[in-house]
Amino acid sequence: MAVNGAAIDDPIDFMFASSDMALDISFVGADQKPHEVTITRTLGEPIGLSFEPIKPRICSNKCIFCFVDQMPKGLRPSLCIKDEDYRLSFLFGNFITATNLSKADLSRIENLHLSPLYVSVHATDPRIRVEMLGNPNAPPVLPVLERLVKAGITLHTQIVLCPGINDGEVLERTVSDLALLFPGVQTVAIVPVGLTKFRAQLPEIEPVSPEYAAKLIQEMRPFQAQLRERLGRQVLLLSDEFYLMSSAMPPEASEYGAFEQIENGVGIVAAFLAEIDEALDRARRDRRALALSKAVLLTGKLASPIISQAVERLNRALGTRLSVAEVRNEFFGESVTVAGLLVGQDIGRAISEAGLADGDIALIPDVALEGDSEERKGDSRRFIDGITLGELKQKTGATVLAAPVCGSEFVRFLEELAPL
Repeated sequence: MAVNGAAIDDPIDFMFASSDMALDISFVGADQKPHEVTITRTLGEPIGLSFEPIKPRICSNKCIFCFVDQMPKGLRPSLCIKDEDYRLSFLFGNFITATNLSKADLSRIENLHLSPLYVSVHATDPRIRVEMLGNPNAPPVLPVLERLVKAGITLHTQIVLCPGINDGEVLERTVSDLALLFPGVQTVAIVPVGLTKFRAQLPEIEPVSPEYAAKLIQEMRPFQAQLRERLGRQVLLLSDEFYLMSSAMPPEASEYGAFEQIENGVGIVAAFLAEIDEALDRARRDRRALALSKAVLLTGKLASPIISQAVERLNRALGTRLSVAEVRNEFFGESVTVAGLLVGQDIGRAISEAGLADGDIALIPDVALEGDSEERKGDSRRFIDGITLGELKQKTGATVLAAPVCGSEFVRFLEELAPL
């Protein structure tokens, strides 16, 4: 109920109220009676309290590109939640549109300095943004961003690019408006709209083609160069999908700063390749070789060419015998090509097509499984379609292992899998 006299409504309140070494905690016990206890913290050790997950605020927008609305029925309930909660943005990096922020919410963000926040802008033109959000009551976004920046809140923003709607002059204006808010707005990421085959009764949106992606890269390069020179760092970032889709090499890792939007698919390839190179340099110095038997690394269509190049370098440097197999996403439709949206049934089919026999090793991207890195332990983890890792192993007969997509962690994974 309270810590050192400060009322506690959620884990964020507790985070800020529990910074002292001595904590007077008021609580209601299982007996429904009030209690008080004093805890003296040990420096560097957690307090030992766990919290129920925050019940998220539900989004009231009806975005024309909302991925949740493109999900088929029967998937696990957590995939169908449209959250719009600044607390989850602060705690976990979830993107919000900021359309439901009340005066009290803004004051709390400012008073507690909840930074950074992640904001879906899409367009700073109010009319275009209202159209994209499907919400006629959506307030203009710039005044909200300006207030947060003035309060010292760091923002990471994204633009979900829908061809013919928020590109061209609209996109240029959006990028320019957001760049004026630097250094409060630290990053502006452009990501392609994701379209599945389950878009019945939804607005028609033109998909991003390889030609469109290549043109966008060329159009944005002058803006990127200008902003980098003027601001001293790269602010405008394009999703890896644009580069992979157009068969263009993504920028070097140095262009992505601290990789603040890597969870948004921005800079994953650059980080992976840079970490692979670093790990291989270390392996060459140590003259390491791994005794790893035949293993097939399964990945999505987009990443397959880059992963294949990295695997060839790994095989030469470490003596491994890895190969790469592409998984077609027939569940959502072949226009969905990222590894994180691969489902169990499609992976199972790819394992069979790769000719893996009993005991052969199939490495799958761990981002395709539910849960964070600490929870990815055991065969009970599920893919989006509800199939568990254990069921996939039983069905295919292969030794299916979830491999990290981070380059340095992947090399360590191989070293643990096949010691010297």
